[in-house]
Amino acid sequence: MASSPHLLSILFLLFLSSFCVSPILGTSVTAAAHRVEGGIIPIEKIKNALSNANFFTMSLTLDMALNTTIPSEFFNSNDKTITIFCPLDRAFMSPGFKYAGPPLTLLRYHVALGKFDREALDSPKLHWSKVETLLTGHALVVTSVNGRASINGVSITHWNLYNDGHVIVHGVEEFFDPAFQTIWFPQYDGGVPININDESVTVGSRNVVDFLLKLIE
Repeated sequence: MASSPHLLSILFLLFLSSFCVSPILGTSVTAAAHRVEGGIIPIEKIKNALSNANFFTMSLTLDMALNTTIPSEFFNSNDKTITIFCPLDRAFMSPGFKYAGPPLTLLRYHVALGKFDREALDSPKLHWSKVETLLTGHALVVTSVNGRASINGVSITHWNLYNDGHVIVHGVEEFFDPAFQTIWFPQYDGGVPININDESVTVGSRNVVDFLLKLIE
């Protein structure tokens, strides 16, 4: 009999599959690579890199859903980059995280629009920055404190699981909860860029979250 973690992963993938839209007939999209005018998303390479790093559930998840998650127009230019944050396998069975939305929606929240490598996320300059995602209107928040890189309060545990300059993949400890941004940074709702030095970014919220993050270090 399959172990509990593997069983939960299988159930998640089966549930996810019900939300994945098949490619339109006549297109050249395949499971191996998502071909668009400006480039290719090398799904097979990403899947293998994750599998080799023991991110088995996310490896299978991206293999199944990446084609229908990333809009092709995003790769119409060679200067565009996405950063994917992949939770560890144990995050799929964490009792502390409950997300009511469809799994594909949650996956979109883990794809950031832009290049976010270790150098950028370790930098204090990005602290409290808003990071746009594929989940329109729901941003991530950089919460790195004292050299501990994190997003939405979740630690980044593995850097550059995959990086070809257009697709960057990092490993994170848990799923990102959209409620973190909604509760602590409601001013980041919507698609309007925010200046983190603006007074509208509540100093009280930043100080409280900073304090909480330091407590769990």
